[in-house]
Amino acid sequence: MAARKRILKKRPEFRLPKEQQEPEEQDLKKVKAKALEDLEETRKKSNEWLDKELDKNLKQQP
Repeated sequence: MAARKRILKKRPEFRLPKEQQEPEEQDLKKVKAKALEDLEETRKKSNEWLDKELDKNLKQQP
């Protein structure tokens, strides 16, 4: 008879020790902070472009 392979079960995440959860939480916080910075930068660039277009349009009108 063939020997059965032992199936290794993974522990559910909610049962992981806190030491294993904290680095992931820190990574998520860093990703969130980076995304917010990128969004703010994009908004600033968009506002600058809109201001330039508004100035162009105001200068063109008599």
